Amino acid sequence: MRRDYVKNPLWKILVDTVRSMSLYPVHKSYVRDKIIMNEPSISAEELSVRLSMPLGEAMVILDELRMYAADFEEELKAPLPTERKYNRVCLGGTFDVIHYGHLALLLTAFRSGKKVTIGVTSDELAKKLGKTHDVRPYNERMNNLRKILEKYDWIDDATIVKLDDPYGPAVTDAIMEAIVVSPFTAFRALEINTIRTESLMKPLDVIECPLILAEDGKPISSSRIIRGEVTPEGRLVRS
Repeated sequence: MRRDYVKNPLWKILVDTVRSMSLYPVHKSYVRDKIIMNEPSISAEELSVRLSMPLGEAMVILDELRMYAADFEEELKAPLPTERKYNRVCLGGTFDVIHYGHLALLLTAFRSGKKVTIGVTSDELAKKLGKTHDVRPYNERMNNLRKILEKYDWIDDATIVKLDDPYGPAVTDAIMEAIVVSPFTAFRALEINTIRTESLMKPLDVIECPLILAEDGKPISSSRIIRGEVTPEGRLVRS
């Protein structure tokens, strides 16, 4: 489970080699859309055999698409880079019960952008999204998010906006440069870039953060936390 292999100096060479392979984007998209959603804890060995791909490629793809909560805790401890690729980055979410999956989105955004715009769904939009549980009021969700941003010293580089539709400023802000998504929400970035292109705006670079898995190898989610299955940190709730 632990990602000790990323500390190996040869890991970066493997990552660069895999990313230069012509079929890597196709393989990664297929694993994200067809496999990881149903089998988030699939091993690199099994993926390699199933798709007849090199084991190294399977390792890199899974490392980019999913991460166990215990490993993510280590990621959270690392300081943000002083140099960041983008000036403006955005992301969106309901942020009902804030958990490690949300923190992964936020951490990825603040590692990538100097300024981050965070869209929080309005109460009306949250109702339309078909959540399986009652969602807390917008003001409560926004205040809880603000506390998290303050806790990790991200607040000064953040702007929180209300989302009355699934797109928000991502389709209206011409100087926005990139959007952060999870494997579950990658499809939304495609919709946003289609709208931007039709509006003669430059498409956003899409940054995917990994899916964060609980101790049982299943994704952490607000629904699972509310049902009492796992904690926001991905630990199993045992009776």
